Amino acid sequence: MTINFNIKKINLKDCTLLTGFHGIGETGYISISYLVNALNAKRIGFIEVDHPPPFINTAEKGIVTPFEIYKNKNLILVKLEFSPHSSEEVEFTKGLANWAIKEKFKDAILIGGLDSNFQQGKEAFKIVPTTSYLKKAKKFDTSILEPDLLVYGPLAILLGEFEIRNFPAVAVLPYASSLVADPRASAIAIRNICKVLNVEVSVDDLEKDAENIEAEIAQKLKRTQKSRQNMYV
Repeated sequence: MTINFNIKKINLKDCTLLTGFHGIGETGYISISYLVNALNAKRIGFIEVDHPPPFINTAEKGIVTPFEIYKNKNLILVKLEFSPHSSEEVEFTKGLANWAIKEKFKDAILIGGLDSNFQQGKEAFKIVPTTSYLKKAKKFDTSILEPDLLVYGPLAILLGEFEIRNFPAVAVLPYASSLVADPRASAIAIRNICKVLNVEVSVDDLEKDAENIEAEIAQKLKRTQKSRQNMYV
């Protein structure tokens, strides 16, 4: 993977990386997309891969490419409009981790989802911190994911890379539907992350329009899956 910036000079030292993948409830994708808009973050770069998804979206400001990097003050948001190709998933996530460490980011907050079928008690979300993030993790005021439950996919690879490299990172995992996109779960993640980061973001629109967002993402996923099956380019 290659990271290209559309800004000549940029210093990412002591920034916080925020990202999420398409997983349970589409929680990571919805959360990052919402934060990009709510914070009015500026697009500063793109991630290029050998096998990019054969899709692009349009927006009011132009074309939305598959993998984009946004900035708001000391927050760097990596938005994945589509999932990386399965053959490049490991390379992509390891490259992302190496980039954050090389650029001397302060820490990373990763957003995913937990299958709500495993929810017990009143806690709406769990966290998975790296060893070097354990002290900071107390700010989230929730418990660490139970040992018998596994984190899987790109999020697990990122956490593993950060743990090996002694980099402070945490995954925030709200309980979410495993069947449909779950904007309400994303609202839980955003609310708690912003509290820890001392950033003001309202999630009222996300909660109010949850059904419309769920339907919109379902349609998008359906079209993407159909296009992949038909090898549409």
